[in-house]
Amino acid sequence: MKYKLIAVGTAIALLVSAWGFTMVDRLNGGFRYHQHLEQPSEADLGPCTRCSGDADLCTHLPIIRIETGGQKIPGKSIHDSEYLTIGYETGDAGETEILVSVETVEKGNSWHHADDPATIQASALFRVRGNSSRDFSKSSYRIKLVDSENTELNDPQPMLGMTSGDEWALHGPFLDKTLIRNYVCMNLAAEIMGYAPNVRFCELVLDGEYQGVYLLMETIDVQEGRVDLTEYQEGNPFTSYIVSIEPHADPERTVDNFTQYTKRIEEDSDLEIRYPSSLALTPELKSYINSDFSEIERILFSYNVSEGNTDYRNLLQVDSFVNYYIFNEFVAINDTFSASTYFTKDVRGKLEIGPVWDYNNAWNNYFYPYESSGFLLSQRGWYAQLMKSEPFVDQVVSRYKSLREGVLSDEYLENYILETIDWLGSAVERNYTVWGYSFDPDQLSSLERRRPIDGDTTTTIYDLNPSSFEEAVDWMLTYIRYRGDWLDHHIDSLYQYCQESRNAPQILR
Repeated sequence: MKYKLIAVGTAIALLVSAWGFTMVDRLNGGFRYHQHLEQPSEADLGPCTRCSGDADLCTHLPIIRIETGGQKIPGKSIHDSEYLTIGYETGDAGETEILVSVETVEKGNSWHHADDPATIQASALFRVRGNSSRDFSKSSYRIKLVDSENTELNDPQPMLGMTSGDEWALHGPFLDKTLIRNYVCMNLAAEIMGYAPNVRFCELVLDGEYQGVYLLMETIDVQEGRVDLTEYQEGNPFTSYIVSIEPHADPERTVDNFTQYTKRIEEDSDLEIRYPSSLALTPELKSYINSDFSEIERILFSYNVSEGNTDYRNLLQVDSFVNYYIFNEFVAINDTFSASTYFTKDVRGKLEIGPVWDYNNAWNNYFYPYESSGFLLSQRGWYAQLMKSEPFVDQVVSRYKSLREGVLSDEYLENYILETIDWLGSAVERNYTVWGYSFDPDQLSSLERRRPIDGDTTTTIYDLNPSSFEEAVDWMLTYIRYRGDWLDHHIDSLYQYCQESRNAPQILR
């Protein structure tokens, strides 16, 4: 494979550098399990004595096997004549989720085979998940582990070595031809911010058919090993909470928060309560969360911020907003404050932004191209207000420059990416024996490929969609270098947003 680490001396130097940065952040923020550093590669295992040539699946990655019993899997999008989503497919009997069996094969320092005995066996409610990814041929799935006799009872399991949980996301990279964006970004985000959902590469066999490389991901939930909040006690008028900004929020769980009714939230997005669960979410708690969150927004959007007041620091865990901004700006995630944007608040603490979620579109992998230059998020949502505060901008600029010497340096990122690809080994080739046609945009629907911005007559779909795995990786690495270089030269210009001359016209006196 092209992406073996070729220059041994350079590789060792980069590895030492990268490991040093990682260990510093691990010591500061706790241990993060990086699968490609912890689990053996194909070279580590040596030849498989059981397999020969064209044998059935033989892999160093864990395997997930799912059996539906021939049921139709619900959750694919239904579109109108203009390709707008008007609903989602249901199962054969109208179900929104179906009961399936799930098995894992995860033997540790050994090769895995499609017919190996299961490490974990469980029942699960199962459906297609995602927003735009519901339209992809390679689906992503939600797995909710339950008791087979009573699906109302959860059945937490330590899937692929992660902390026991009952809800999991099985991400099938399709638009991301590198296969690794979510893996890389979740792990790097955790090194910078603390907790981010843990992730593990695996290969999926669905109803006996090989489906390629997948990424099993923890979902964002309040439990040990995931989001650490004081859990809700029945009867308490106050609660810890998780909320998120989403484009297709559940109307039963949305609130009419301050930025919603003042129309300062992104169009077509809503604030949805993710915790407490539906069973515990009384009208009183819903009102409390709405009031508490809206009060923070009122202070942020007051003119006091423009005049230098920093009362917001009494309500926000500011470091989380600094780190979140830097990372999402660096990887060029344009969804911030419009989709997959989470906030958490412990009943005894301050509001934090995060955990992070969904980096499939990072580093110029959205449906439409993004230039490597320019700030995407400095005037988006709450950041438009926070950037008016000079102490906040001071923190952003200082922290950015520090991270560029460590986990966001070009050397660290390139080494991390190439090592991950090298570790995946022949799994990449197996994946593209099934999905290789996706490198030909003519074989994809307009909802499965990147496309030029309307009115752009100089760019074609062939300019935006890589023709090979190697090209996809090259494009991503090039974008990372250009993005970092632009931000290095322009990060200080964020100070323009906290200058009196810029903000004075907005102040009512």
